[in-house]
This record gives sequence, C-alpha cells and structure tokens, in this order.
Amino acid sequence: MRVLQTILFIGSFAAVHLPVDAQEPPDTIPSDSVIALSGVRVEVARMRAGVIPIVEAPFPVDIISRNRIERAYHSVAEILENLPGVSLGDQVGSPFQPDLRLRGFSVSPVVGLPQSISVFIDGVRVNEADAAQVHFNLLPMRDLERVELVRGPAGNFGKNSLAGALNLVTRRGLGDSQVELEVFGGDFGDLGGSLLASGEAAGFDLYSRLSYRQTDGWRMKNHAQQLQAFIKIGRRGVRSDAWISYTLSSDSIEGPQALPESWLEGGALPPDISSPPTDRRELQYTGGNGDYFRPRLHFFNAHLEQTLSSALEISLSGFARFTDFNQFNDNVTEPDVMGLTGIASGGSALQVRYEPNADVRIATGIDIARNDVDIEILEVPNRAFPDIEQKTTELAGTNENNLGLYTDLFWRAGRRTALHSSLRFDHVSVPFRDFLDPEHNGDNQFNQITGALGVSQETLPGVRLFVGYARGFRAPVILEITCADPEDPCPLPFELGADPPLEPVTTDSWQAGFRTERSQMSTSVTAYWSEVHNDLFSVVDPEQPTRGFFTNLEGTRRIGLEGAMTIKSIPVLPGASIQGSIAWTRATFETHATLAAPFLEEEEEETLDQILPAPVVEPGDRFPLIPAFTAGLAISYERGEYQSDLSLHYVGERFLVGDEGNKGNFGKLAGYALLNLDISRVVGPATLYAEVKNLLDQSYNPFGLISPNVRGPSEEVEPFFTPGLPRRMLIGARLRLH
Repeated sequence: MRVLQTILFIGSFAAVHLPVDAQEPPDTIPSDSVIALSGVRVEVARMRAGVIPIVEAPFPVDIISRNRIERAYHSVAEILENLPGVSLGDQVGSPFQPDLRLRGFSVSPVVGLPQSISVFIDGVRVNEADAAQVHFNLLPMRDLERVELVRGPAGNFGKNSLAGALNLVTRRGLGDSQVELEVFGGDFGDLGGSLLASGEAAGFDLYSRLSYRQTDGWRMKNHAQQLQAFIKIGRRGVRSDAWISYTLSSDSIEGPQALPESWLEGGALPPDISSPPTDRRELQYTGGNGDYFRPRLHFFNAHLEQTLSSALEISLSGFARFTDFNQFNDNVTEPDVMGLTGIASGGSALQVRYEPNADVRIATGIDIARNDVDIEILEVPNRAFPDIEQKTTELAGTNENNLGLYTDLFWRAGRRTALHSSLRFDHVSVPFRDFLDPEHNGDNQFNQITGALGVSQETLPGVRLFVGYARGFRAPVILEITCADPEDPCPLPFELGADPPLEPVTTDSWQAGFRTERSQMSTSVTAYWSEVHNDLFSVVDPEQPTRGFFTNLEGTRRIGLEGAMTIKSIPVLPGASIQGSIAWTRATFETHATLAAPFLEEEEEETLDQILPAPVVEPGDRFPLIPAFTAGLAISYERGEYQSDLSLHYVGERFLVGDEGNKGNFGKLAGYALLNLDISRVVGPATLYAEVKNLLDQSYNPFGLISPNVRGPSEEVEPFFTPGLPRRMLIGARLRLH
C-alpha cells in the first residue's frame, strides 16, 4: 500500500492540482441559497478527495440546503428544477420517476436513455448496475442534509459524470434530542406521513425516520405507494469520526405513459374506451393492465475517518446494496413483458489525505466495487396474444468489477490564486453470462484515464474568475452491450444477447466563468463546451417503437451559457430574497448518421419515409427533448413565524423523440412556464404548511415522441405526449418535540 500511495502522490504533482481549506466541512449549511456561498465547502468526491471552498473552485457548484429539501413535493430531482440549465421530463407518466436533464445530458429511471450524470449518496454511486439509470423514488429525499450539484466532468467521480455529479449527503442526529411527527394530504388521494427521532447521547449520535406515502394519481392506472426507512448511527471523537447507515425502500409505482395527440384533441378512441373521462389527459394508452414498477432496496453504508497527525488523515468506507426490480410492460402489438432484475452490489474505498500546510492538500485513494446482476425476462399473455404460455425468454447476468485509482491536489498558489487538478484511472469489467445458452457468453473490459485541471483568480475583492478542462467517460452497461445488433433489435428495454462490441463514451470539456460575492448579492456566469466521442444512442425501429438497439455515434457536442443571481435581502421589503437563473443549451449531433434500423424491408422504408422525418442526422441537428432556453425565478419572504416562496420555472420548446433530423413535420414540444407557491407558519412546536404546484393550472407536456398509433382507426403515425400534472394542493403539519 505504501508503494501505491507513493505512485499516486507523485501522479498528483504530474497532473497539477488545487488548494483546499484545512477545516472540515460543516455538518449543516445555514443558508437556503442554491448559489455558492463564502465559507461553504463542497465534497468533490465519494470520500472528500478534496474539500474545496466553493468560492475558490474552478468549476460551478450549486448547493441546496435542508430547508429547501424539506419542501420538495415528489423527488430530489424536483428541488433542482430552478437551477441554471436543469429541466425535468416525464416519460413514464409518474412524478415519482422523472427524467433529469443538465447541459444537454440526462439521467433517468428509463432504460435506453444515455445516462450521463452520476449520482452519489454519502459517497456511494447509486446509478443502477444494469443500465446506469437512477430511480429517484429510492433516494432518501427527506433525510438529506444537503444536495451538491457539481457541473462538468469531475475526474474523481469516475464514470458517468459527463454532465456532472449529484452528491447527496444524509443527515446525522447531532444536537439536542428531538422527535418529529409529520402528516400530510392532498389532491388525487395523496396521503402520507413520517416519524423522525434524532439526538446525541453517551458520545453517539442517532438519526432515524420511517415514512409512508400513497396516492391514487390524477390519471388512470397512476397509483403509487412508497415505504421508506432510514437510520444512521455515528460516533465522533477528538481524532476520529465514524458512522453506519441503513436504507429500506419498498415501492409500487404505476406509469400510464404517453397519449396520442389525436386522443388529446378529441379524436376517435378505441371501442374498449366506452366512457372516457371529461379530461382526456387522464387516459391510459394500452387499455390493458398498465405498466408498473415495483422495486425493493436494502442499502448498508459505513464510513470511518482517523486523524493520524496534524497533516495526515486516513478514510475508509464500505457499502452493500441489494435491489430487486419487478418491472411490467403492458404492450399492444406484442405479448406483455415482465422483467425481474436482482442486483447485489458491494465495495469499499481507502483514501489518504495529506496537508503539509493550510494552502496545500493532497488526496490519493483507491475504490473498488462489484455488481452481480441477474435478469430474467418473461413473456406474458395479454389481450392481443391470449393463447401464448408465460415463459422465460431471457435469463442472463453479469459479475461486473470496478477498480478506480485517483489523486487530487488543491494548491493555494498565492493570496488570490487557487489551482486544482485531479487524475483518475478506471478499470471496468462487464462479462456477459447467458444462462440459457452459454455459447453467447462474452467479456467486455474498459480502461480509462480521466481528470481535471483548473485555476481560479480573485481579480477584485469578491470577484473571482475561473477556467478549467476536464475529461470524462461512460462505460457501456450490460443492457447496452447485449442490445447492440442492428440486425436483431431488442424489445426495449428488455433483451439480452451476444452483440457487437460498443466503445466507451469520452468527453473533452472546457468551462470558464466568474462568480461574485457581496454582502447581499451573489452572481455566477459559466460558459462550457463539451466534445463527446463515441456517444451512445438508442436507435428505435420507426415501425415498432418498442424495439431498437444501441450504437456509438462518432461525435456529438454540448455548448451553453449559465447564469444565476441571488439577492439575499431587499431593502424595500425586509425579510425578502430573490433567486434567478437562466441558461442557453445547444446539444447537437456532429456526424452524419442513419438512425433507422437497417433490417426494414425497402418497401417499408419507402412507406415510412412518406410520413416520418428522415431518420438521418447531420452535423448541427439538435438532440430531442433538450430545451434551448430554461429560466427560473424564486421570491422568498420570511417574517416572524411566517414563510412563503413563490417560484416560476420556464422550459423552452424541444424537438420530439423520433425527429432527430429536426424536420419538424409534427411540430415541437411547446415551451411552458409553471408557477408554484409554498407557505408555512410556525405555531409553537408545530409547523403548518401548504403547497400549490402549477398554481395557474397550465396545460403542458414534459415529454413527446413520434410513433404509430396502433390503437387508432388507421394506425397513422402521430405525436404522443405525456401530459404534465395539473394544479394540485398538499397541506400538512410537522410537530417537533425536544
């Protein structure tokens, strides 16, 4: 281990790194701001590979504190909505499973989307091992101390961090003992509550919460039920700190999916829908049992830090994470499909941090993880195929191994200048095992070096410029590797086989900007440019949109501009503050590519070409679902026991999925603006609150695609939309006893 540390130590200097404050990051962030604040530290890796004062970081970081998190309605993704360049989608039709898009990249619970944002909970990656997707419903939203969004590839976060990393830090029971009971209810049968207990005693700290929620949903087959438990026990000494946590999640979520435009506009419905609702947005498309997703999670995590001397600290962490997914796809043109996925993950990390003085910090470490994935695909009879027998069509898996070596340096080179660099090596092994036909077995290995280099300079008091370069990568996952044959498209998202190899995705990203810190106002502006090589893209059969395959594209590009401002106190209205953000994003294909399945017959292609946009992209064509403009505005007012927040979120127009060539024959997803209101009042030990989302009851569509309407009278191709949630209210109360 000493040899390894020496090698990494030397490597850190070869890569040029950055300065870090010697103090530990605070356990709480006393501000509700989502803008970088002086004195706040950010954990830029799973084991604090560098604890950097945000004002000196050569990359943008947004921090959201506990106060704002507690007012989230459905998921962690929702609290990010007003940050620059962030937008949410809803492909499945459930607010508990949103798509999150940032800088033209995405992370989603939907298998098939290119997952390009890494998500961590207390240093553990929670992108699922089968497809790198993230199920936001499994994250302990109410138990987070803070959320950190690091923008751009960060070498120490490893794979999947093309757009950045979302780092979630859970709470600890520090301070006085307390018990909190919360109950709430709202529109569409929304009911829930939680019981929290936390405190310190005999040198130990405890935080725990049990929560439950259920809702009927506002659409047909839109029921959701969530049960979650979280407990974290820690102990702090003079020279050590240790904790262990456990998370249980057990959910059942229905997704009614998108609807044809003709249905939404009053067109003909299938005969089986004899009594449609007054609001056709409530419909569910297939008319069968409907899609559902039933996950169960057991997640154990532990961390230990030990100070060996005034300049040396060692950290050790370990985790075990077990997930089981039961996912049901209700089909019309094929038998129904059920996917049973079991994932057992475990790993550990060891890190040594060296601080010879207050201006230099060096961290070196190693992390390992193993993911055992077993996937069973079953074909299930339905109304269109009532005579088939339920049978297993695929039974396969992988024993994925991950090894990462990293080093990080923070160097305060002068009174006004800070340098940072990171260097990381990743080895990813993803063997494929076909338990029904071992002849299909194969091995896939990916080795990649990533890293970052940046500098920040204070040019005037409270004004700091920064510039940086970073390289990131994404390794193909098992469901992409085994669904990469254009001659044998998969019934997405399920089918496994021995397919042609895929290349890892890599990015070269540059970003530059400035931030200002005044007593009552903060601002930040960032420009970025990312060149993406071998980008992975899901090609869908235009005749059967449930089938497709994954392929590498030679090049894509993301460029953009992000700006944010916070006014912490308004002189004419004491107790009020304003936060605003705006972003421009351009995500484009940069190569000529045919995104049609070559297995189609020539006559079929000619027929489809008459009604569908050309399935060919050229350099400059924009990615679907990525808005060019997003903006947010939030006004907060606090006086005495009253607090209120009025927020406005705008998302610009987007191309539809299936219109990658930007022909626009079927139009675009229209832009929309949503207004939300949150109010609360403290009454003794209780807090009463009310939340109204989509206050003006805007009709909007967060997702859209082009597809044949196989349930229509002539099966014509038309746009499909997932309707956005209408106005809804939730009221609740929290009773806190010390």
